[in-house]
Amino acid sequence: MKILVHFKSGYKQIFIVPKTMLALEFRNMAKEIGGNIESIEFSLPSNNQSAFERMKLRRGIHHLSDQNY
Repeated sequence: MKILVHFKSGYKQIFIVPKTMLALEFRNMAKEIGGNIESIEFSLPSNNQSAFERMKLRRGIHHLSDQNY
């Protein structure tokens, strides 16, 4: 998982971490590296998202918009 951390100093750092890492563990590690944290943004790599979409299609899982209800 890719995580962008904005530190209060104005510095930004991107971390690549395993999905199994606990959020508290990551926050403590990031604070040790860059100081006080302003905000944290989490994102999955786009290739994982597209693989997830293909899996949903194979299993017949479809999301309907609110207009269909």
